[in-house]
Amino acid sequence: MVLCGTLFRVSAYVLVALVAVLTFFHLECQKEKEADTGDSKFNPFDPKQTDTKDVPLCFCKKGDVTILYTGFEFILMQSAPCALVKLVSLIRGMLKKQEDLPDFCEQNELKKLVNITIYDARKKPPGTFHESGFTLIELDKEPETQDWRTSSKQKDADILKFFDQMEPHIKWLYPDAKRIEWTHNVVRGGDRFGDQPKALKPHMDYYQDDDARLEFHKDRPVFSPDWLGVKAEANYLMGEMDRDDSKLGALLGIWKPLHPSKVCDYPLAVMDARTIESDEVCPWKNSINLGLLTFNNLASTIVHSPEQRWYYYSFQNTREVLIFHQYSKGKFFSNPHTSFLNKNCPEDTEPRISVEMKLAVFF
Repeated sequence: MVLCGTLFRVSAYVLVALVAVLTFFHLECQKEKEADTGDSKFNPFDPKQTDTKDVPLCFCKKGDVTILYTGFEFILMQSAPCALVKLVSLIRGMLKKQEDLPDFCEQNELKKLVNITIYDARKKPPGTFHESGFTLIELDKEPETQDWRTSSKQKDADILKFFDQMEPHIKWLYPDAKRIEWTHNVVRGGDRFGDQPKALKPHMDYYQDDDARLEFHKDRPVFSPDWLGVKAEANYLMGEMDRDDSKLGALLGIWKPLHPSKVCDYPLAVMDARTIESDEVCPWKNSINLGLLTFNNLASTIVHSPEQRWYYYSFQNTREVLIFHQYSKGKFFSNPHTSFLNKNCPEDTEPRISVEMKLAVFF
């Protein structure tokens, strides 16, 4: 009886503490939500002014190395209650090693916020796809695809309809391509399990130094087990998908809105690939630890330079698809990218939900 009483009291103390922590996190989440949706989110809307000025973005400094080590909260943050995500993050933070703590702009003196201008590419065209690295194509009709989440590696996946619709445009951009392979697809801004949040700092999904990537994956292997039938982009970048008659030439990013019909608040911005130098990137070591599975990737954060030129497409609609370079074999030609809060939007603007895909092009 004494033991049962002790266990009951301990359980009660733990429950009270858990409720208190969750309540605290709930209040924090409410404050964050109010800050994101409050009256001060948007300025008075001016439809003629689509270039966005004084957008604060987080950049690294030369020599910086960013480490991002995260866990289950990464795949829960869009679908699970905010307070629960914060609790999982707290527990993981108490258990992980200090050197694995993520670096954020406000926490690291090597990083800095810089106010930049992002030009409307509709009004100030930056050049052709092969000059700037990116372009916007307009589909002749709305995609038939409804399920954007199921992996394209699954037989009869609904997203394959969209791939069929896109491939003529890709072949027009790359008439000499011998084959193209779609890798993965993910929804950002949605509220379902596996959806990811909007990316809010300038980055490249892949570090452009091939030797550095090989070295990184010696200690942090690529997760692409044969039983899943899926290969990670790193497998492509390290030449594992090359054939005797076709070698990887480029890895493209494909981005389109899903909701609303025209995006305003968090559009995707891309940098003109001609305006960044190879020494203006910093390695960004990513690990997502899911217990038995760990996903590793070597990405890049960006060093700011006044020579860099950023662009977006104002009010991109659901029939328009942004195509840009994630990686180019044998040359430094890639488009850093980020989403950003565009304060020049109508008050009734709805949060955007988008889908992104990656496409390997072989020559």
